[in-house]
Amino acid sequence: MSYDRDDGGLEQAGDFDDEARVRKGRALAGTAVLLIAAPVALLLATGAEHPAEHAWPPPVEAPAELASSPTVARSAGKRTVVVLLFDGLAPAMVEGAETPTLDRLAREGAWTDAMVPPFPSVSLIGGFTISTGCWPERHGIVTNRFFDPGKGFYDHSKDDDWVVECEQLHEIAERQGVRAATLGWYGEVSASHGKRARIVEWAASWDEYPSDAGRAEQVAQLLALPVEERPQLILAYFKGPDGAAHFLGVDAPETRAAVEEADRAVGRVVDALEKNGLAGETTLIVTTDHGMVPIHHLVNLDYILRDLDIEARMLATGTTGFVYLDDPTKRDEAIARLSAYAEVFDVFPTDAQPEWSHLGNGPRVGDLIVSAKPGYAIEDRGQWPWYFRWLAWTGPAVYDASASLRASHGYPPGTAPVNGVLYAWGDGVRPGEKVEEVRAIDVHPTVAALLGIAPGEPVDGVVARGLLADDA
Repeated sequence: MSYDRDDGGLEQAGDFDDEARVRKGRALAGTAVLLIAAPVALLLATGAEHPAEHAWPPPVEAPAELASSPTVARSAGKRTVVVLLFDGLAPAMVEGAETPTLDRLAREGAWTDAMVPPFPSVSLIGGFTISTGCWPERHGIVTNRFFDPGKGFYDHSKDDDWVVECEQLHEIAERQGVRAATLGWYGEVSASHGKRARIVEWAASWDEYPSDAGRAEQVAQLLALPVEERPQLILAYFKGPDGAAHFLGVDAPETRAAVEEADRAVGRVVDALEKNGLAGETTLIVTTDHGMVPIHHLVNLDYILRDLDIEARMLATGTTGFVYLDDPTKRDEAIARLSAYAEVFDVFPTDAQPEWSHLGNGPRVGDLIVSAKPGYAIEDRGQWPWYFRWLAWTGPAVYDASASLRASHGYPPGTAPVNGVLYAWGDGVRPGEKVEEVRAIDVHPTVAALLGIAPGEPVDGVVARGLLADDA
């Protein structure tokens, strides 16, 4: 969950739109805790959301064109790969909706209801993991919001300059002479180098992102281009049902409607492939960045740290918080104090993470990782409307979420509802196959294999052979 930046920078709100923001503010106002009147002085004290030493990095302005890239003459027989990523498309949502196109993809192609995201299972870390094929410890996008001692404050940015050492799908394609197109995709632009693909549908703010139907039309237009202009790799981000599920619930009629809109968007792309005679030479992959889990309580970690006299800064996204201690030598003491909330969240130091974490122990992760138990989500004041940030000082520590939030994500990969869906259909795909699971890191090498090019360096994933035909 997050709010848009208002500085004109790159897209900053992976999880909900302005309408949802207003809805959240009104809902928070309806809870009993928000009936407490806050002193004006306290409101003013909360105005500095982030420490001065962690200023915003320069925003991405209108990006420059891609620098020269190898050009390889394309023959009509070369396979095209189209990847459509819908934010927050959980298996349970698909099961509860009318999805004739997704049903067709499952019937004629290969699919899984266990697309396993990285930890934390939130939007930006998931998208960059899919695009790079690397764990977060390598690509460096460790959550949706974090501090970097050199670059400053990261908040939902898709700027490729934040990536540490891995290569995006569109980068490896362009480097090897494959024309790529990105539509709202991760790392598609760079503040320092401009566009990272030959065709980029870039938006400066979340408000400029199209509806799912509008995005599908953009993909269809690319597929209608002459062969000498048409991209061989298309990577497209869709808003999906994420926002509706967060604020109205996984089973809400609005969430069902969003899933069915997503299905129609996929149908529009399939229709474009068939009408342009491309279905026999194209692989279509439809997937998501994470699933969704119903919640019942919100954790006010800002207040908890103050109440326990733990001197630290913190940032939280979904169900995970990073704690940056003022004095790291007091780490064990902080863990002991936070154990008072053992029924609500787990705490582990960054140098002793569980095997499934894959976050690394660099400075972006902080000193402590707080991971909420299922049913709980973690808020920090930077994600609240400014007029509610005084709650970080007054509490309560844990409060009922029913008036403000119905579902969230970010839990460890063992929490089944955070898994997403993945469908593969078309050329090179094994027909009628349900695969036990596909990890987010496996999408990149699988797409590279379908294109007949080498994956990025480094890469942690492997080709998901269970999805592919024997001769692919």
